[in-house]
Amino acid sequence: MTKKEAILIAATELFARKGYQGTAVSEIADRANVAQGTVFHHYRSKENLLISICDELVNTYLRGINGAAEGPGSGWDALERVLKFNQEFKKKRYDSIAVVFRETRDLPRAGSDVHEHFCSLVNQIIEVKAKCIERGVADGSISPVPPHITALLVHFLLVGMFHIETEGLLELPELDEELLEFCRRSLAPSDYVEIKTVQGCGG
Repeated sequence: MTKKEAILIAATELFARKGYQGTAVSEIADRANVAQGTVFHHYRSKENLLISICDELVNTYLRGINGAAEGPGSGWDALERVLKFNQEFKKKRYDSIAVVFRETRDLPRAGSDVHEHFCSLVNQIIEVKAKCIERGVADGSISPVPPHITALLVHFLLVGMFHIETEGLLELPELDEELLEFCRRSLAPSDYVEIKTVQGCGG
C-alpha cells in the first residue's frame, strides 16, 4: 500500500467515526503513520482529501455498475445485476459511502467546479441505469416506461434508503431481496415476472 492510499483509508475511517469537522489533519497523519506534511503533499488540503474520497468511491462504483450492465441477457437482467452490485458495494464500502453522504453537504455548490464534477458523476450513474431500462423496454423484459425518469426514481430509491440508514432515522430490516422484488414488480411486465418466478422455483 502506498502512503497516498494509506492516507485516504485513514481519512475515510476517521471521517466516518468522528466526522469531517471533528478530524484534524494531524490525526489522519498519525493513523496513516506518515508525517503531516506528507498528507498535504498528496492532497493539498483536508477538503481536497474529502473530495478524493468521493471521487475514488464514485468512480469505483461506476466501473462496477458498468461491468454489471454490460453482461448478457435482457435489459431487466442487466438492471438486476446493477441493483445487486449496488447492495454488495454498499456493504463493502459502507464507511466511505457514509462519509460521502454526510460530509459533502457543506461543499460549495452554485458555480463550483467541485459541485459540477460530482453532478457529472451522478449523471453517469443514472445513465447506466437508464440504458439498462431502455434495453429492457426494447427487448420486452421491462414495461414501456420513460428510461431516464425511471432511472432517476430507482436512483432516488437507493439513495433514500441509504440516507435513512446512515442518519438513523429508522431501524430498517434487511431489504435486499425485497428491493429487487419491488423493482421487478414495478418495471417488468406481469408475464415476464411470472416466467422469472417459475424459473426461480424450478432452479
